[in-house]
Amino acid sequence: MGRGYEEGEYTVTDRTAGSVHLMADDPSGSTTVDPSTKDNDAKASDVTVETVATDSVTDEPTGTPAADAPDAAEASGEVPDETRADDDTGMHAKAEEPDEPTQAKPEPRPDPEPVPQGRSVADVERGTRFADRYRLEDRLSSNGKSATWRAVDEKLRRAVGIHIVVAGSDHARSVMAAARAAALVGDPRFVQVLDAAEEDGLVYVVKEWLPDADNLASLLATNPLPPHEAYEMVRSIADAMAVAHRAGLSHLRLDPENVLRMHTGQYKIVGLSVEAALYGHDTTDAALDDTRAIGSLLYACLARRWPEAERYGLPRAPRNGDRLLTPGQVKAHVHGPLEAVAMRALGYEYKHQPPFEAPEDVVAAIAAIPTVLPPEPDPVVSAAGAQFDDEYTPTAVLSPKGLVGGPPPSTPTGFHTAPPPALGGGFGRLLKVVVAIIVLVAVVLATWQIAAHVNKKDEAAPSPSASGGQPSSPQAPAPVPAPNTPLEIKRGIEFDPQGEARGETNPRLTFDGNPDTTWRTKTYSDTHLQPYRDGVGIVYDFGAPVDVRSVNVDLLFGDPGTTFEVRALPAGTALPDVTKKGTQNSFSTVLGTGQSGSGKTVTVTAEKPVKSQYVLIWFTDLARVFGDSNGGVGLKTGITEIRFTS
Repeated sequence: MGRGYEEGEYTVTDRTAGSVHLMADDPSGSTTVDPSTKDNDAKASDVTVETVATDSVTDEPTGTPAADAPDAAEASGEVPDETRADDDTGMHAKAEEPDEPTQAKPEPRPDPEPVPQGRSVADVERGTRFADRYRLEDRLSSNGKSATWRAVDEKLRRAVGIHIVVAGSDHARSVMAAARAAALVGDPRFVQVLDAAEEDGLVYVVKEWLPDADNLASLLATNPLPPHEAYEMVRSIADAMAVAHRAGLSHLRLDPENVLRMHTGQYKIVGLSVEAALYGHDTTDAALDDTRAIGSLLYACLARRWPEAERYGLPRAPRNGDRLLTPGQVKAHVHGPLEAVAMRALGYEYKHQPPFEAPEDVVAAIAAIPTVLPPEPDPVVSAAGAQFDDEYTPTAVLSPKGLVGGPPPSTPTGFHTAPPPALGGGFGRLLKVVVAIIVLVAVVLATWQIAAHVNKKDEAAPSPSASGGQPSSPQAPAPVPAPNTPLEIKRGIEFDPQGEARGETNPRLTFDGNPDTTWRTKTYSDTHLQPYRDGVGIVYDFGAPVDVRSVNVDLLFGDPGTTFEVRALPAGTALPDVTKKGTQNSFSTVLGTGQSGSGKTVTVTAEKPVKSQYVLIWFTDLARVFGDSNGGVGLKTGITEIRFTS
């Protein structure tokens, strides 16, 4: 049945008699029984005892028969008067057998697992793992009671965020409850809670990690948001918070650092319920507090000022006495309907309209505003000021802000120069005749040149041979390699002057025609390859000097950070010792450099072909890869296929 929680007394509930009787400790330390309960012939299964001792809680299982009460009293050192009387005479009173079988005692609940003493979020170090999958990488913040880390989910190979608090406190229990409640909200406008559990004396909450997002504080670092961006922000945030409040949840720490804008333009809210639990925020009116926070966010987007104080990199909003100035009084060209929403959400009357009390009120007000669209692009006009349709737009046009696609006009827009009058009189007629004669002579000369060229080709044609009657073919010139001709690689040599080369087996996998086979570097734990190591790479041997123009390198990882040089050994130079430090400088001709980040295939093309027998692919820096099937986190790269062309 559970335990009673009334100091220093036992509560006996008699369901059969329909009454409640108290058994209290008298000053002498013995237990006294209300006489009215002695004659009560209730069944043992109908009587329950709920007790909390003054100094400690007794873990006596519920459902104990009434006949066992003396035994329980003996175990506690207190014997009822009736039992004492029997003991004095040497007799023991035997409890009356119940009419029905007694109820079995339930198994006692195990004690909770003790929490390790002395744990602190400051003791958690980089590399700590939770649930054998979440590895901590970078500490982002800590306030003494909690810490936030960027971590790696090693099972799904993705970055995540983790909040950590010490277990066993009311603070930890509230964080866990908030995380479990927030995880049930599947709205994509909230950063999702992925996991929450307790391990080794710590409670951790795992959330989404969004590297392609900017928080609102950074967006407002220099200028207010345009009206259409502010409209989209308040519409998304207010609607999302209305959904949360309908589910019985709140935020209570809705500020510019907890509002993100994705690169797609979508807005997301960080830390629904969890942020308030982490920082111990509480309120008596959550809907009102979140509404005021929405008003502060919109005010900041319109005026680039924070209403209450100088915070989040924003100056404090000016006031006229106790009244906050409107965004339109702080900045020019503020959108009027959005200004009204901001002031009413902040708790002010605006033009005799009452303030908002809940996010639902903000949603309704936004729905009544016409959609704020981005500004139209400038119309395209010609140099003379005439507009064109899409089908007949000339190449060189002007926008109202300047020239687009061609040189500036010779005359200012709006001024037209009249064409010169036609030449008249006898001089004009003479000029026309001269021009006609010149054109005629040019046509005759061109015709004669063409005819002479054709006759010369006929004379140069070979005559049939006397033996076979077939024309003899002229001597064929030596073949000239066509541009972009693939070059055949004879061998590849691993080039690592500061390490141990592993032979030619692995480098051969880069030109075997199979993209599933790979040469890969070792995994380095440094933050950058240099200055700890000059570099690493492969020397490719073509068997003889060839003209090398370009190279296509298919990298194993497309992560940004990998940089390599394509270096050629001068033609006629013998291959130097590839295990000697500084040997890469012998490959003195640099065809170009390549970088990862825009895809796994990187192309490097020289300005002109370079003749060489040996070409070095020299990696000077490597991307940091967060784990793969052949290693953990570290600097690494690899080549699946490589192709040289002339």
